[in-house]
Amino acid sequence: MNHLRLIASFLLALALCACASSPSASQKADDGHTAQSDPEETDTRKPETESASLSPLHADGTQLLDDRNDPVVLQGYSTFGINCKPEFVNEAMFRFLKDEMGSQVIRLAMYTADSNGYCTDGDQKELEGLIDKGVQAAVSTGQYVIIDWHILSDGNPAQYQDQAKDFFGKVSKKYAGNPGVIYEICNEPNGSDVTWPVVKSYAEAVIPEIRANDKNALILVGTPQWDQAETEAGKDLLEDAGNMMYTVHFYAATHKDQQRQDLSTAYDQKLPMFVSEFGITEASGNGTLDEQSGQAWIDLLDQDRISRVAWAISDKEEASSIFKPGTDPDSPSLSDLTEWGQWLRQVYTGKDTDDDKNSQGKSESGQKPVGAKSGDSGLKATLKQSNTWNSDGMTFTQFDLTLANHSDQPVSGWSETLEFTKDVTIDQSWNGDISASGRSVTVKPGQYHSTIQTGESVKDIGFIVKSDGMVKER
Repeated sequence: MNHLRLIASFLLALALCACASSPSASQKADDGHTAQSDPEETDTRKPETESASLSPLHADGTQLLDDRNDPVVLQGYSTFGINCKPEFVNEAMFRFLKDEMGSQVIRLAMYTADSNGYCTDGDQKELEGLIDKGVQAAVSTGQYVIIDWHILSDGNPAQYQDQAKDFFGKVSKKYAGNPGVIYEICNEPNGSDVTWPVVKSYAEAVIPEIRANDKNALILVGTPQWDQAETEAGKDLLEDAGNMMYTVHFYAATHKDQQRQDLSTAYDQKLPMFVSEFGITEASGNGTLDEQSGQAWIDLLDQDRISRVAWAISDKEEASSIFKPGTDPDSPSLSDLTEWGQWLRQVYTGKDTDDDKNSQGKSESGQKPVGAKSGDSGLKATLKQSNTWNSDGMTFTQFDLTLANHSDQPVSGWSETLEFTKDVTIDQSWNGDISASGRSVTVKPGQYHSTIQTGESVKDIGFIVKSDGMVKER
């Protein structure tokens, strides 16, 4: 990560890094942007089996694909160092990130050195247990999970190469065949002597440890200069590594036009890239949010269909934390989001957090929540926009519908008509007979929920619409 980078002396970096900070993408000023993504397809009919919906992922050329060879663009969030903020690794937090923040992948950042580092003074068994807790929590909420060997002050990955081989041999054996698990073998290699040949040699030593247990797992490999030398990797690709991609990191207030051009150059080199960490602060993780540069990055990532993971799931008092200081990690809410967290939510989901918080307040005071209405059927319909992404020049938006019968009689043969701000077509739907005409979507029971009993609420009806731009309910 780009935290407390080597902006000061090595000793100062160590002092500050005692769980003090954590951005990455170092200090190469001049480029930054972020993007949105295509979600994995989930079986929303059976949320209790969400983990079964995760499709095996593989890289083909520059693209990440699922098991049907459809393009996948993941968006998600990275933990702060789990060595320092273990309390944020829990299912309630990860579910909030999925349901409210548009997350499809969680990155578990485990520092290898620094305070409580896996290879220094940390309790390895305890950290491995925390990794397992994070893997289970992410997969159980239907999200992919990245196990991140988070080197930072130990900039040369070869420094702890033997420990890395042992660690990845151990975890790949434990999670072999789990399609939700991704391995990131070296966060942000850095230092004047850390060139691409050094990183490549390290990768060639570590990757076989994973392949011995899992021939198909997706592996992410860092590049020098805090994951900003992707064009160097593009000139000398890893061979016989199997299913893998190269990571790029950026912090938009520091990294701008030059870094964006480097990413485009690497894309032209046919390099499969994955942005496993980004922010819109300065590379230190603090400073002013540069939303303009951040949006430029997002647009570029969307254009090239590159997955992205935002830093950081933390309440640390710094600009790159998603949550405000004092947030309860077991019960997060929209009111806990920092300015950065709100920006991310808008980019990932298209939702305005201030509007949602206001409507939430009105609902609690007895007023009808936004998106809820009573149709001709007598049922109360509540529509929730749960995700949005771009693909092939079109915008896809997922909506989840709840129907509640508050009357004193069962309701049969019902029909609900929903109005939107743009013309839409139905891309996918579940648990209902759902059709679109212009800006209207009609929902009927089909073979599901033909009768809704008194006091019953139906919560598993949903659909994905396709439109030529952002669409909302009218």
